Amino acid sequence: MSEVTSEFVVEKPFLQVVSGNPNDAEVAALTMVFAGLAQAAAAEQATQSRDRDNWGNLDERLSRPTTFNPSAFQNVNFF
Repeated sequence: MSEVTSEFVVEKPFLQVVSGNPNDAEVAALTMVFAGLAQAAAAEQATQSRDRDNWGNLDERLSRPTTFNPSAFQNVNFF
């Protein structure tokens, strides 16, 4: 015995009319506007350069660590 199961996924509607009575052309126009804005935002995010994260910078690993120098402030009068 084989059973055929199908799962239906209920998704939220893209647009929901709260008040008024728009026709199909108006709903299609709003859908195109929102889809165009979403596509433009996705394209901008893909091409936008991000700030470089210097965590684990190779230059810091190759340089010698700075050490404390006790004679660095030898000529300062207010200490």
